[in-house]
Amino acid sequence: MSLASAAVDSTITLAWISAKDARERKRERQDSALEVALSLEGYARTCRTMMHKAAWAAAEPTRSISREATHTVSVPAFIYPDSVRWNVFSRKVISELREYPATVHAAREYVEAFREFGEQIDLCSQIEYECAKTAKAALELARATRRRHGAATWRPGVKDSAMERELSDFIASAEEKRKVSLDRRKESMIDRRADARPFETPLSA
Repeated sequence: MSLASAAVDSTITLAWISAKDARERKRERQDSALEVALSLEGYARTCRTMMHKAAWAAAEPTRSISREATHTVSVPAFIYPDSVRWNVFSRKVISELREYPATVHAAREYVEAFREFGEQIDLCSQIEYECAKTAKAALELARATRRRHGAATWRPGVKDSAMERELSDFIASAEEKRKVSLDRRKESMIDRRADARPFETPLSA
């Protein structure tokens, strides 16, 4: 009887330890997920501020818009905080989260190439657009991370309550303007080609 009782006690103890470890791992995942989400949401706010700066730079008189004037506006860099414990996440989650900084880096490189070769007033619009896209993606990833790991739901203040909708509206408007501009360029190219053709008169019978 004593051996059977000891075996039962050991099983119960192991089960209790296992449950305790599972609760601890869950808490660690929630804490790290919250750190990730907060950093992404903070980055979205930084991007929104940069959008305002780019708009202000573009609003300057055309003659004053120079490389110096636009030097301080760009897509902000992004890194996760050092406090994030990556070992508590699955490989799939880690891969998804680490993909975001790479996306931001690509947007920054594109803007810098545009800065070197494009018009400065167009650069401001491009920065606004890229910031809006990276900010919206950050909010979406933050929301998914909170939900997946049971972290507290984001409760933005009044200033941030409509941020995601405003970003979506801005992106949609910018893409519509780009489409209209592209269509006009195509029409202009067709007209120029037509004008460049030599005038041909029909041969007399």
